[in-house]
Amino acid sequence: MKQNTGKASARLASGSLQLRLGAGLLASLLLVFLLLWLLLSQAIRNLSEDYVLSHLQHDAETLLGALRFTPDGRARLDTGKLDIIYQRPFSGHYFQINRGQEILLRSRSLWDENLNFTPPASGQTRRSHATGPEAQPLLIFAAGYLKDGNRISIAVAEDLGPIEKDVQALQTRFALAALLAFLVLLALQQALLKYSFRPLRRLQAEIRELERGDIDQLGEEVPAEIRPLVDGFNHLLRLMGERLQRSRNTLGDLAHALKTPLTLLRQASETQDPARLRPEVERQSEKMLRLINHALKRARLAGEGPAVSHFSLAQDLPALLDTLRHLHRDKHFLYEPDPALPGRLALDREDMLELLGNLLDNAGKWAKREVRLELAIDRDRLCGLITDDGSGVEADKLELLTRRGQRLDENEEGHGLGLAIVSDIIRQYGGEIRFDNQSAGGLRVQFRIPIPGR
Repeated sequence: MKQNTGKASARLASGSLQLRLGAGLLASLLLVFLLLWLLLSQAIRNLSEDYVLSHLQHDAETLLGALRFTPDGRARLDTGKLDIIYQRPFSGHYFQINRGQEILLRSRSLWDENLNFTPPASGQTRRSHATGPEAQPLLIFAAGYLKDGNRISIAVAEDLGPIEKDVQALQTRFALAALLAFLVLLALQQALLKYSFRPLRRLQAEIRELERGDIDQLGEEVPAEIRPLVDGFNHLLRLMGERLQRSRNTLGDLAHALKTPLTLLRQASETQDPARLRPEVERQSEKMLRLINHALKRARLAGEGPAVSHFSLAQDLPALLDTLRHLHRDKHFLYEPDPALPGRLALDREDMLELLGNLLDNAGKWAKREVRLELAIDRDRLCGLITDDGSGVEADKLELLTRRGQRLDENEEGHGLGLAIVSDIIRQYGGEIRFDNQSAGGLRVQFRIPIPGR
């Protein structure tokens, strides 16, 4: 059951955005029109009842003025002051005069029926709804008075049936008009949605072109809401492209480096002298083994993790240093974390592992005993300093360090790619790197990399 619910939720989450927006707007329109219909109906009904109530109040005051009491306490009414509608049976207009619970007078229109109301106290008024003669829905206005020493209550009522019919007719006309307006708005909404989603459909077409290899990045003329997504996707494409190019360069140079010993092995295999063949095979095999071990070591320095993620100073850097200490067992890699450094940097994890891994591995290769790493944040840049206690590099050869395939000592394993990859990464981020010799001996490497978003 839970699995089916999860699948249904996944289908809903991955459904058409346009369909979900359309359904949401449709529900919103229905709710708005329903609320308008209810509010308008109630407002018209209240307005009509208030208008009727004002007439009833006027008629109650007229009845009060026409009422007289005889010396023996009998109530008399000057009918000449009353509207004739109160004389026609079941006309829908009624009145009744009470003294306490005693009915003193009532309109002829009531015939033999009474108005059911609660008499208010003197000086007070009350409105209520009741069912009158012939099941008429009545609005009753009742007021309490003191007349010639008698506490009386006058109730005046009017049939709301005609008003209800008018309200229902108005509701019907409003419903038809609202339905027409709803259909027009629905059509406009669909047109607006199609127009608004046009950039997304264009983006979808560009993604298909990207899959075919017709373009190398997505167009940036998109709405502001999805611009960060497109920018991030294009950045990822550039990042992966540069990483792919570095991998191709690495594989190409490795293949080129292996080609020479393989050629020598083939030439050696053509000789018939075993005494010459065996030493050559051992020498070239050892060279190829060093090249392969170096490539495997670079893979270990790159570590494991997501293809694209931020570099963690708290997790990735200690793991990298442990790997280097394992590879260079006779060297000490020193690093003291700066409390001002954040735990995570907005820099690509694999790029930073390759950058720091190659620089530290190169320093470990040439150091006598110690390699020191220092990192700091200077405004919006990551600043790094790597030093070793080796013999350094001749001044006229410092500029050769980052040339692809350039090796300053053929006796060391590798094929001259590490520092070239470092240079590529630094260039990719718009940073800078500098190599120089320390006065006490050893190579010093300084680099600065802008940190995005700072």
